[in-house]
Amino acid sequence: MIVVSLISSMPDTLLYVLQLMVFAVASLLHGLTGMGFPMIGTIALAMLFPLPKAIAIMAFPSLIMNVIVLFTNNSRGIWGEIAYYSKKYWLLALTSLIGSIIGVKLLLFVPAGIVYLLMAMITLYYVINGYLSNKGIIKGLRIPTGTLSLILFGSVAGIVGGATNAMSPILMMYLFSNTNNKHEIVKASNICYLLSKVVQIILLRDQILAFSKPEIITLAILTTASILFLFIGIKLRNRVSNAKFRNAIYLILLFLSIKVGYTGIEYFIS
Repeated sequence: MIVVSLISSMPDTLLYVLQLMVFAVASLLHGLTGMGFPMIGTIALAMLFPLPKAIAIMAFPSLIMNVIVLFTNNSRGIWGEIAYYSKKYWLLALTSLIGSIIGVKLLLFVPAGIVYLLMAMITLYYVINGYLSNKGIIKGLRIPTGTLSLILFGSVAGIVGGATNAMSPILMMYLFSNTNNKHEIVKASNICYLLSKVVQIILLRDQILAFSKPEIITLAILTTASILFLFIGIKLRNRVSNAKFRNAIYLILLFLSIKVGYTGIEYFIS
């Protein structure tokens, strides 16, 4: 792949700086919108490593980020907040957990390009529909929020998230139809992300245990930088209106859908 060849030819110092910049931006966006870090980080790392290894590397920093997001901006106290969202979204979290197990298994056997292309098409459709409905050009996409719909979206989000770290677009489709509260959207989605990371760490333990010393050091540096920029994003979230919050997510998803689609095509032409 041309992109991978160009990146591989870069000096190590420049490569690390670029990785830090990508992770910093992804962390800032995750603090602001509650999404983006695992997917953007995985896409960046997948240019250097096989997808299973890239996802394994992302598992630990993503897990830490999810915990921090859940423990900040709380109106009910830490445990009260967790209890509230766990009770309200337990079925979404459970089905995404089961789906994540299936997704990680698929990651090890199914060509990632297939999953990437499917994810790109679903995300792009959602972004276009959301933007046009916000402008009043078409009627907005309204997803039923009953039990059947919750199970379906939780399962699909888990499968896609376990296989590609791209759980967020599917979850956003459901959560935006269920609530306009940006803090609730962030908290509910990060509970699902957290469970998915636990599954990945358990099922990808062979890849994790095989990390070399340089990879562990790189992971530690990227994680530290990510946490710093995550807090900056969390602070900025309180200053962003619900409308701007939604538009920011559409913009992120648009970028990700294009990048994921391109990555999926590269799997078949490389």
